[in-house]
Amino acid sequence: MKQMRVLLVEDHGLVRAGFRALLEGISGIRVIGEAAEGRSALGMISSQKPNVVLMDIALPGLNGLATLEQVVKYHPKVQVIMLSMHANEEYVSRALRSGARGYVLKDADISELEL
Repeated sequence: MKQMRVLLVEDHGLVRAGFRALLEGISGIRVIGEAAEGRSALGMISSQKPNVVLMDIALPGLNGLATLEQVVKYHPKVQVIMLSMHANEEYVSRALRSGARGYVLKDADISELEL
């Protein structure tokens, strides 16, 4: 089985560490890097070639939605799963319309991370 290469994009270090620990416990997933903001994420996507980007919607500088649009435009094979604490239907629909493959609430059950 081919290993899924995941890039974590989240501005809170403790949250990133928690997601990394959870993902590394799932067979077939390898976290290949972490970024704390959108511009760094775009550079890492270009250099690290992840299959999946797990990205917070609220990032400093280039926010998650704007970063998502760039990923879809320049890296169309990369699947982006948005992370958010916002259950607001507007955020969900905007992310999905912009090209996100999924939307996971930060308070979701751990089993939902099994991509």
